[in-house]
Amino acid sequence: MYSNKAIATYYNHTLLHYKVGWQLNKSKGLHLGLWYQNTKNLHEAIQNANEKIAGFLPKTGNLRVLDAGCGVGGTAMYLAKNYHCQAEGITLSPVQVRQGETYIRESELEEQVRLSLQDYAATSFPEESFDLVYAIESICHAHQKADVYREAFRLLKPDGKLVIIDYYNTEKGKRPKNRKLLEWWLHRWAVSELDDVPETIRKLEQTGFGKIQAENLTSNIRKSVQYMYRLAFWGLVTIPLYFIFYPTKYQFSRRHPESGWALHRCFRKDLIRYYCFSAVKPENRP
Repeated sequence: MYSNKAIATYYNHTLLHYKVGWQLNKSKGLHLGLWYQNTKNLHEAIQNANEKIAGFLPKTGNLRVLDAGCGVGGTAMYLAKNYHCQAEGITLSPVQVRQGETYIRESELEEQVRLSLQDYAATSFPEESFDLVYAIESICHAHQKADVYREAFRLLKPDGKLVIIDYYNTEKGKRPKNRKLLEWWLHRWAVSELDDVPETIRKLEQTGFGKIQAENLTSNIRKSVQYMYRLAFWGLVTIPLYFIFYPTKYQFSRRHPESGWALHRCFRKDLIRYYCFSAVKPENRP
């Protein structure tokens, strides 16, 4: 189990990797994005994922959304700019907040987007504050994922939606012979464990959510996984340099490049899959 401090440290110490290898300054996204037939590059793929989230916005005005595990706030800025939302983004990483606030100022979105240091399982927001709560590749870090679902339920207005795009375990991923490879990847991203799809549906139902939908997007991220796999070989060259120039740096920054190789193997062996979940908070609760 990784503590909030350890997860924050992972993101604090790997931000440079995302800037260099994942075009962070351009795309503002730390996630895999979504590739379609006409998608030309990683930047477009990341914008596609932002647009995927936008597709769940209610068709009303004065919308307020929460990015639960916001990274540098890229999706929040996208929704604010293109759909005129008021967006809150929360993260455990002070480095991400500082970088994200710079991007927000550069985009002149200070009146619409705000980032803060908060735990998405226990926020300071009043109940029924948001029309949409979404999380892209962040719930995987939660040790007790049901706690995050309960907090999202509390924060959503009646008929509000929770949308999650993330990694999920498979039956093959649970087999003892495959655990070493799966954990090789998980532990380089400060992820303790993944739920599978049936577990996720059960926990969402137990929380009170309805109209639960699960869409398999694994085929839409394979190009990003392949790109990360290629980056891993270049990144491996840097590992000895970390030991020389940053001997006290945390293990994540030194071993991060290996994760691209492990993630590629996990997808190729069908140990994990990539899904979009959506769920609705009922208007009339029992």
